[in-house]
Amino acid sequence: MRNLLLLGLLILVTLFTTSLQAHEFSTANLTLKQSSQDSHEGYIAVSVSDLHQTLNLDAQNDGQLTWQELKNSHPTVIHYLNENLIFSSGGQSCEPEWGSDISLLDSYGETLLKQPLSLQCPIPISVNYSALFDTTSDHKLLLNWQVDKGQAQTIIDTPNQPWQLTSASQSAWDTFWFYLYQGMIHIWIGLDHILFVLTLLLHFVNKPIKALSSDNKPLSPVKLKSMIWLITGFTIAHSITLTLTALGWISIPSKWAEVGIAISVAYSALNVMTHWIRQLMLMTVAFGLLHGLGFAGALTELGLSKSHQLTSIIGFNLGVEIGQVVIILAAMPFLWLLNKQEKVRKISVPLISIAIMALGLMWVWQRI
Repeated sequence: MRNLLLLGLLILVTLFTTSLQAHEFSTANLTLKQSSQDSHEGYIAVSVSDLHQTLNLDAQNDGQLTWQELKNSHPTVIHYLNENLIFSSGGQSCEPEWGSDISLLDSYGETLLKQPLSLQCPIPISVNYSALFDTTSDHKLLLNWQVDKGQAQTIIDTPNQPWQLTSASQSAWDTFWFYLYQGMIHIWIGLDHILFVLTLLLHFVNKPIKALSSDNKPLSPVKLKSMIWLITGFTIAHSITLTLTALGWISIPSKWAEVGIAISVAYSALNVMTHWIRQLMLMTVAFGLLHGLGFAGALTELGLSKSHQLTSIIGFNLGVEIGQVVIILAAMPFLWLLNKQEKVRKISVPLISIAIMALGLMWVWQRI
């Protein structure tokens, strides 16, 4: 019994530690649009915490970076960006003009500094980005550039890895792979989505008491096919709201969508213990519609490819589905163990569910 309690405490600590590290990924966004033949306008959005970690923007050294300190550090930030974001064309450097009207954005709980810029540079344009790689782990730049004939997108995840913008539109195949990858990434870095999927899976090993046979036979084996079918229902549901939102047919404030997602996590964890809702697919589809609104926010940040809108949506949705299947496969050994070890299951499943429910309620409080 002591070992089982230690196991439960370890699970709790692991979940809460994961929650604290859930947004420690580092992503910057460079979004530009061709406004005339050689003119381009847009912005770069960079994590404030990443900039502070790299440039030490807290002038008072009191551990609290204020908006005034950030504005006072603007010249330092511009100098850093000038050194680490290089545009060129035909071997000639193109110096960007940096706007002074900076602002803050919120992305997955991370505060980003939005820095406007304009660029006079003829196509083809070479982009060389090297910021933040030395001081942050797993940093990448999402680049989205609209030109007259279409749109180009790429991910720069290695410093000094030149990328070239041409006048040709990105192919449908390249667009599909870009959004497929982004769909997988967004499910893997979204802890709320991961925990919701995990609570769905826990329903398969924590069956209602009356569903167990009277002769104390073990639970039926965990069925991978049934799990994937349930998660596919989740995917279909969130694909509906994601698509409608991405195309601008419905619009719901992202704040309330995020609150709804947090509620879904807390309630699904509660349902693992109470089984108030026995029709699991019904609950999954209902909450899937909510999660689709959250995924739509991620897709909005990336921007839909104007030349391949449908390809973008299909690729992103398929990427999310693949990401969810990977989560199921990774969880299968743990679920199999719970299914076989009744004593472990009776202690660990409620502990895990309570921890996830607590996180969900905490997110509700934070997001309201």
